[in-house]
Amino acid sequence: MHGARRVRGRAGRGVTTCALALLLAVAVAEIPNRRASRRGLPGAPPAAGRGPEVVLVLGHPCRRDGRLHPMQRWRTDIAVRSMHPQHGRLVFSGAGREGGPSEAEVMADYARRALAVPAERIALETRARSTWENVAHSLPLLEDAAILRIASAPLHAARARRYLAQQRPDLAQRLAAADDYRFGECCGWKLATVAYGVLRALRRSLLPRAVGPRAGVDRSAR
Repeated sequence: MHGARRVRGRAGRGVTTCALALLLAVAVAEIPNRRASRRGLPGAPPAAGRGPEVVLVLGHPCRRDGRLHPMQRWRTDIAVRSMHPQHGRLVFSGAGREGGPSEAEVMADYARRALAVPAERIALETRARSTWENVAHSLPLLEDAAILRIASAPLHAARARRYLAQQRPDLAQRLAAADDYRFGECCGWKLATVAYGVLRALRRSLLPRAVGPRAGVDRSAR
């Protein structure tokens, strides 16, 4: 009898520990992403003008065989639900592996084929190999935007908004929020982006910064 009680007690403590660990993981994933989803936006939302509403979709490497990666799918889903139904436009940014399709092409194909986005509302930038370059190489395609949104995981999009403010402060004043944060959505990927952010911060604090006009800019992270 006492042995059975001890087993039940250990099982109950195990369930409690697992539940607490799950709650902690959800909190670690959700809270930083929720905060990041509004970081780097101008104090007042931009007014709609005569130009289009443009969503810049940040690239992510495809699968090794060139197929759509789940992170690419999530970023494209965010972009499509963030675009204006009448006068919205998507700009997909991202190069690819040598001999394979670009990240931009793979994501745009998914947007057209699975999400029914008309081809004429899509533009591609296929040279960028980092978040900094996603922004820099896409600037000519963003110039006429009345409202500009950036689509990616919330923490990544916040970093890209910071890069835009560094490169083109005038365009950063046209930024508006994307529909990039929904509670419980892609929780595993949110947790991964939080972990990456922590590792990136540690790396930047431990390694000496590069010398040059873009010192400290991480141009390898996607």
